[in-house]
Amino acid sequence: MKQPTPGVNTTGTAYSQTLGRGLRVLELLRAHPDGLGVHAVAERLDLHRTVVYRLLGTLRAHGLVMQGEGGRYRLGAGLLALAGGVRADLRAAAEPRLGALAEKVGATAFLTLAEGDEAVNACAVEPRHARLHVGYRVGVRHALTVSAAGLAILAARPPVAGERAAVTRARARGYAVTSGELEPGAWGLAAPLPAAGVAASVGVVALTELAEAGVARAVLDTARAIATDL
Repeated sequence: MKQPTPGVNTTGTAYSQTLGRGLRVLELLRAHPDGLGVHAVAERLDLHRTVVYRLLGTLRAHGLVMQGEGGRYRLGAGLLALAGGVRADLRAAAEPRLGALAEKVGATAFLTLAEGDEAVNACAVEPRHARLHVGYRVGVRHALTVSAAGLAILAARPPVAGERAAVTRARARGYAVTSGELEPGAWGLAAPLPAAGVAASVGVVALTELAEAGVARAVLDTARAIATDL
């Protein structure tokens, strides 16, 4: 049988095996945005197909997964409703500030949250008057160790052995700058959100390199303003 997810205690009386299996299905589908069939899910999770049928049927009834062409299952829109309550206060405070930042620098502005070892785009606002800009979809995930958004979050933490030199530089100057780490040619600058209890960063991403000094001031001012609004 497949081993439980590392770090998850499955032996205590408070653990629900059925719920745990359902969450594993959601995590698996998140890693396969094109969808998976019942057989593929059962094979990857080492579960009987009958069990997987029941799990997917329940998740589908609650809108958490959807079934598309060829019987392949994908994550459903119901997850957006659940996610809507996560740090809603933070997104509400960030969105107007990000809008002003996007217009000021002429680039897409974003708020990124840390979730485990990943960075998740929680909010993005595109500039209304720029002829060209980067489209940055909410919910996009990537490792914290890449991109300005992730490096800025790491820079707000104490130094650790073996960290990237880019994290050390970001900690020293208060913001991170990267180019081409997520998309070829894309340039990004981000700063940690200076709010207690929130592991997040605020930044911008552009198709070409922008004037670093001016953008850095605007991003840092925006991060401080969002933290003040919370």
